[in-house]
Amino acid sequence: MSRENTRRFSPCVVSVLVASLFSASTFAQDGVTDTSAKALGLSDYRHFVIYPHLEKALRAQKDNDEKTALQEFRHIHQQAPDNVALTLYLAESYRHFGHDNQARQVLQEQLKRHPNDPRLQQQLAAIPRKIQPVTTVEQLLAQQKRCDTAPTAECRSETGQNALKLKQLDIALAQLNDAAFAGTPDGKALEDSILQRAIYLKAWQTADAIFSRKNEQHTLSAEEQQQWFDVLLAGQLDNRIRTLQSQGIFANAGQQLAFASTLATRGKNTELQRYLADNQPHFDTATQEQNWLYLISRYSKDPEQTLQQYTPQFTANQRYVTSATFPAAMKAGQYEQAQKLLDALPEDQMLSERYALSTVTHNRAESARLAGLMYQHAPGNISLLDNYSWQLMQNGQSRKAASLLLARYPFGAASAEAEKLVIRLAGLLLRYPDLATQSQRARLSTPLSSASLRQIQSQLPGVNTDCQATRKLLGDLSPQYEAAAWSRLAECYHSTLPGMALYARQQAEQRQPDIYQRRAVAYQAYAVEDYVTAMQAWKLLPVAQMSNDDLMAAANTAQSAGDRIARDNWVDEARKRGLDHSENWWWLHAQRYLPAQPERALADLNQAAAIEPTVSVLTSRAALYRELNQKPEAIADLRQALVLDPNNGSVQAALGYALWSDGDYAASRDALEKARNTSPDDPQLIRQLMYVNERLGNIPQTQLYARKVVDELDAASEVTPLITAQNQERYDVRRLHEDIGRRWTINFDTSIGLNSAAASPFSNPLSGPSSAQSYRSFGQLEAEYRLGRNMLVDGDMLSVYTRLFAGTDDSGVVLPVKNPMLGTGLRWKPLHDQTLFLAVEEQFALDHHHGETDTMLRASASFFNDGKYSDEWHPNGSGWFAQNLYLDAAEYIRQDIQAWTADYRTSWHQKVGQHQTIEPYAHIQINGYRDGHTEGTQLGGLGVRWNIWTGQTQYDAWPHKVSLGLEYQHTFKAINQDTGERNNAFFTVGVHW
Repeated sequence: MSRENTRRFSPCVVSVLVASLFSASTFAQDGVTDTSAKALGLSDYRHFVIYPHLEKALRAQKDNDEKTALQEFRHIHQQAPDNVALTLYLAESYRHFGHDNQARQVLQEQLKRHPNDPRLQQQLAAIPRKIQPVTTVEQLLAQQKRCDTAPTAECRSETGQNALKLKQLDIALAQLNDAAFAGTPDGKALEDSILQRAIYLKAWQTADAIFSRKNEQHTLSAEEQQQWFDVLLAGQLDNRIRTLQSQGIFANAGQQLAFASTLATRGKNTELQRYLADNQPHFDTATQEQNWLYLISRYSKDPEQTLQQYTPQFTANQRYVTSATFPAAMKAGQYEQAQKLLDALPEDQMLSERYALSTVTHNRAESARLAGLMYQHAPGNISLLDNYSWQLMQNGQSRKAASLLLARYPFGAASAEAEKLVIRLAGLLLRYPDLATQSQRARLSTPLSSASLRQIQSQLPGVNTDCQATRKLLGDLSPQYEAAAWSRLAECYHSTLPGMALYARQQAEQRQPDIYQRRAVAYQAYAVEDYVTAMQAWKLLPVAQMSNDDLMAAANTAQSAGDRIARDNWVDEARKRGLDHSENWWWLHAQRYLPAQPERALADLNQAAAIEPTVSVLTSRAALYRELNQKPEAIADLRQALVLDPNNGSVQAALGYALWSDGDYAASRDALEKARNTSPDDPQLIRQLMYVNERLGNIPQTQLYARKVVDELDAASEVTPLITAQNQERYDVRRLHEDIGRRWTINFDTSIGLNSAAASPFSNPLSGPSSAQSYRSFGQLEAEYRLGRNMLVDGDMLSVYTRLFAGTDDSGVVLPVKNPMLGTGLRWKPLHDQTLFLAVEEQFALDHHHGETDTMLRASASFFNDGKYSDEWHPNGSGWFAQNLYLDAAEYIRQDIQAWTADYRTSWHQKVGQHQTIEPYAHIQINGYRDGHTEGTQLGGLGVRWNIWTGQTQYDAWPHKVSLGLEYQHTFKAINQDTGERNNAFFTVGVHW
């Protein structure tokens, strides 16, 4: 038994003994000595289920908690109804609480299952018959007196049992003084009941007396003798035990050990010391002896001396004795004595103690041998590996130690010992770099579980120069890494992930805030265009400690960060150092004059270009040329910059913008496409390419880039809602996507007069003026087909169209069905950015009685109706103002008639849905007509329209619009119209499809 097991034995002795007493006291006469599964005749599982209820029942019975005790005992009996031992518990509890009838019934039922069972029969016989209830001590004494007068077995039994109920053990014992009764079965049953009750009541002296009586009568079984011993231990009747042991009772090794352990538990050290000195049992097992040795080592006056003089009965305990005495010898410096103790054992035992002795005596060879033996016995023990490899190194066998560590790498766990071994291996591999094979190097670069171990791995030879391995080891970016590890990681990220390289540099600088680290942060931050971080790093460096390259790099960083003061200070310092002979210095010097003094800046840039026409100098000068409106010079500089750096996307983009502003759209597109190859996700390039292709009339490409812009805005809206400008841009791009792809356009417009008036200003000029009454209704249906853009000049658009129009003339009808005309013509929009149309149209009269065929030349324009004042749908806000100045002039060639119109309108579009507005408006119109002489009309109108937009998709804005309205007009001046006929109302319909 180990020392730990021995220690656990001692504190548990009393609790085990008391438990056995309680169980045994219940039915000692029936052979039930404990509550173990075996004693109760239960399986381990059934015992596991029942035991807590049994313990609870016994405790409740002890506390006279009748309800709980009987409830638990009944539950146990129900769980195992065939179990005799548990039935006896229930019956005894019934008897304890005065329910003899129930006890008798339970026992009788169990006897049906187990006929002739002596335990059941004996317990049943022990239940007294109810003759006369005895509930008080006075009644008991009276019963005893009657029994003494006329003694019988029955009265003795009844008196004894009644005495037990009333806890009068002395009266119960007195019944056994009747020898005739004591020898009968009832007498023996009463004796057992008294013993049972005495143990239960912890009347140890009474129990001892009964056991002594049984011993004298030679009726004590081995189990009862053990129970007697347990009673004496529980009652702490130590003198009684020693007396009986001197008589040869309780003298076996187990009982002596139990008695000694009990003394130790109760803290009776003096008595224990005397007992240990006076007794040396003959042990049955090595475990018993080891427990005895433990008591000696713990409680003897001189444990070491006592153990040294002790001769173990079992060879196995010799090691225990040595283990107990060896430390004292080592502590006292008695190394020869310690060696003698070890020599008494086999050589393969107590290796750690032998190792300690060899170490303290500086026997290196022996230490190495023992370290190897210990490691062989437990090759998985990392501490033993540490000792062994260290001893090998101490004995000049470092290469062997390295091979051993390589074979065991990575040492199985993330611990301080593992870290020490990895560090040791790293040092050895520096001495023997050829030792690790290729497969071992791969293992060395496989990340271990802890950050500290991975950091050490990254320093191993062959790993510290391998960026792939470094990124694999340190790529988790653990905050536990030191500055050197972060610096190595930054070097490995420099070319592939510069942003991560900056983060690594910053981490290194936090852990080691010196000039080297800050300079590294500054350069890396500049590389990723994080100029704020770069400036913070540069400003922490004293100018005196900055190299010439540092100084110029800091000045360039300040320029990029927009810190003019810091830039000029560093530029001035560079001049003091004689660095003003470089193109970079002159380029930086030129920046101080911008934007206020462009001529002086241009002079500095010319000086820089004279030294070396670098890309930065040429692009800067080109930007300045564009600002000075010297477009050819700007384009020339940008083309020269592209000769120096043909793949520079920024220069290509700048050239594209310059060519755009110069009107060279085709060349601009070529440059912008090249720029986009280097920056495919640049949103500004995508937008510019959309506009360039639109100017060039490339419908597929324009729509392609428009869709890309819409997709970008839609993706952004999933992160944060679009702002007003973005919403408007999204609509404008979708309008462009729809409009540039349109070929056919159909328009229907009609104005139906709701009351008659004088001659209609809308009447067909070809029909001549009319003075008859008219509703002034007019209608037109037009279909237009766009031939294409840039057909005649750059930026123009050419269309063919046909239209059918009619009015009411002087017919007096409401609908515009009179004097129908058919017109077919060619319409030209010569200006890209202005709404101006020129048209030539051949007109045919469909009613030959009214009107004539003629050729019309027409010019029309619209002003102010764009941007925020347009009638196009506005995606932002609840509504918008709109205005329009419409001018129209026509020449009818054959009839030599001229007509013209000017109309100014302003309105408010109030949104009433996602695609509808209510539009109140007002307009003023002037009409002119000349057919030999000039006539004119001036009128004003107020009205309201309901506008409905429809047909939009993800990429197309509303392509269709329907308008329904009512308008009131007042004619200020007209020909052939009376004053009372100048107020008119109209119903208007407009369809754009």
